[in-house]
Amino acid sequence: MFHIAICDDEVEICSQIEAIILKYQKLTSHELEIEVFSSGEELYKYLLEDHFFDLIYLDIEMKELNGIQVGRMIRKTMDNYYTNIVYISGKDYYYKELFEVQPMHFLEKPIDAVKIIEDICLAMKLSNKLNKLFIYKKGYNTYKIPVTDILYFESSDREIKIVTTKEVEWFYGKLDEVYSQVAKHCFIQIHRSYLINYAQVKKFKYDEVLMFNSDNLPISQSRRKEVRKHQLAYAKERFLI
Repeated sequence: MFHIAICDDEVEICSQIEAIILKYQKLTSHELEIEVFSSGEELYKYLLEDHFFDLIYLDIEMKELNGIQVGRMIRKTMDNYYTNIVYISGKDYYYKELFEVQPMHFLEKPIDAVKIIEDICLAMKLSNKLNKLFIYKKGYNTYKIPVTDILYFESSDREIKIVTTKEVEWFYGKLDEVYSQVAKHCFIQIHRSYLINYAQVKKFKYDEVLMFNSDNLPISQSRRKEVRKHQLAYAKERFLI
């Protein structure tokens, strides 16, 4: 499921964007969930209740808590640099203020349906959620997990631990078999026992990585050069998309 928020104090703008997204959803197989907010305060309160969005269409000129203030709170206060933000405004002189919020895009009013859809496609690509699942078996049952929810895999003897944003799961398998399934989704093997999701790394250090759940994982000496190579390649790919 790809979660989208629309936040604008103009009801007609919210309705217009929502209609564009719903029409696009009918033409595709994408699972999109939309929430609409009429103020920055309403959106921010919702986010503080542990709700998450992959993409937010956020109006700048709102009363009380404006879009730039909400963006700063998302990035700085909540330490959320994963959610993609698309700013919407009838004016185009906010670029300097938007820099620290790191928005994915800036759209001018009136709303262009093509650009709305283009931003959904780009955000899904950046979020790595276009039908990308990790599939594994436990006994006779088959399970599927969106790769974006996975922080890392840890191998211990014949068992694999999957640490996700929601829970921890175990299954029997080999780490090289796991890697063959997820390598194309920007996973890096940093140690013979650890396979990490690049998108879930908060900070790379010389001999370890800090994940978004605050786990510190070691980078083995033999893999440091290769890890650095992958890190640079993925960073370049993300910023040049």
